[in-house]
Amino acid sequence: MSRSLSFLLLGGALLGAAPIPASAQQPLPSGREVINRYIAAIGGREAILAQPGRHVFGKFTIPAQGMGGGLEIFAKPPNKMVVRVTIEGVGEVQNGFDGTTGWVINPMVGPMVLDSMQLKQMQQNADMYASLYPESQIASLETVGVETFEGAPCYNVKVTTTWGESYNEYFDTTTALQAGSKRTQESQMGPMETISITSDYRDLEGLKAPFKTVVRTMGIDQVVTVDSAIRATIPDSVFALPPEIKALIKK
Repeated sequence: MSRSLSFLLLGGALLGAAPIPASAQQPLPSGREVINRYIAAIGGREAILAQPGRHVFGKFTIPAQGMGGGLEIFAKPPNKMVVRVTIEGVGEVQNGFDGTTGWVINPMVGPMVLDSMQLKQMQQNADMYASLYPESQIASLETVGVETFEGAPCYNVKVTTTWGESYNEYFDTTTALQAGSKRTQESQMGPMETISITSDYRDLEGLKAPFKTVVRTMGIDQVVTVDSAIRATIPDSVFALPPEIKALIKK
């Protein structure tokens, strides 16, 4: 779920990480070893694959601008997702992926069908099994060092995708949980360097998930907090393309 929230709110991760002196470092585990520890820490491979779907409720705020509203996410394996954010004074912003088509509807800029890098990133973040870092998505994982992130030492893992994108993710050396990531996120406004900080991990019916995500873009924090997340089998009709998106596809 952290991947989905970070992506949909233009997420990424670390800012101002300070490297730990080499003399204080232990031999580094491989990137895959770091990921395997993370998978075990959040509940294990079988628990990840056993997810029937999720219905999430939460809040979205931009404290510096005094903006906010409600958040609702529907997710179904392997890779269907719809996110609805109702922002006071703006309206409802929607994102979705139906297994083939990625799309966005924003009342300020209108509807958009995603392609190229935006589509790849949407597809990855809609994948409920993405936390396994499957070979179909991930070409390589490299542990490049240990850095202090949000006050805790973290492994910095360089992730390279099968479509040629590279970004960095950070995993707490003690808990093995993901603390954040740094990524160039494609958006309707162009590529944006984004920072994501994930915290408040809680048990979610056999899986641990972050209930708070702070997304920092151009110095502005967007904060997502989860109120509840329910295991549920979501009907395919929820992921049907909106009429505005169907109209764009027909053109």
